[in-house]
Amino acid sequence: MGKIEFEPKALVLPDLDAGKMPRMKYLSACVLLLQILAFVLGTIFLFQQLGYVIGAGAWFSHLGRLVAALAPYLILPIGIILSFLLHRNGSYRAAASLPLVLLTVAAFAGQIHNAVVPDPILDNFGPRPAPYPGFLILPPGEAPPGFQEVSHRYTKQEYEIKFRKMQNDNQIDLDIFESPITQFLYSQSKLVREFDYQGITGHVYAYSGKRGKEMTLVWLNPPKQRISISLTQSAGDDYSPEDIINVLKSMKPATGNP
Repeated sequence: MGKIEFEPKALVLPDLDAGKMPRMKYLSACVLLLQILAFVLGTIFLFQQLGYVIGAGAWFSHLGRLVAALAPYLILPIGIILSFLLHRNGSYRAAASLPLVLLTVAAFAGQIHNAVVPDPILDNFGPRPAPYPGFLILPPGEAPPGFQEVSHRYTKQEYEIKFRKMQNDNQIDLDIFESPITQFLYSQSKLVREFDYQGITGHVYAYSGKRGKEMTLVWLNPPKQRISISLTQSAGDDYSPEDIINVLKSMKPATGNP
């Protein structure tokens, strides 16, 4: 009988990855889709916020700061285009990483811009440690006897300081407010005193309210020195218009760095 010979054959394992997308290609596609989704959602959100801003009658005060804040969103279309072209050309690693680099650079650049360029709103209306030069201020220790400062607010557009005194269990408030942009409203029928200070006529008005009587001095010396001084006291207290006129005369021009 003839011999039957068996020829050994190599064991061939099935290719489990056959038909599957390579990992980098898959990651590249995911990054592209995420960018598109982020741009669509960002656009919806921005239009919604824009509607709120316009509806409130406001607008953007500084285009440069707005662009810097939106830098990651604005860079998304460029990232989407580059990601798509690189993905189509087979550069999957670059297609997955380059958009992330662009977003990071845009975010940091926007943060640096807004840190270096002053915010016009904060610059004009943000609090300062000392009164802005040009205002008349009440120097420390010049408040009428017994009054203690309870609060103050210094900005580029405001000088405001509040004092309080307790007398016979009654609270007496002395408020000084100064601003180049505020319109002071008063009634001529409440005028109780006119006076001249530095060649400018000032007026003192008297009112009756829930807390007692209030006197308000108005002295307008534009642009900065437009002053309102109010003294609120209970009925029977004896402060007079001359007292708040003397407060005005005790005020000195603010000095220091803008």
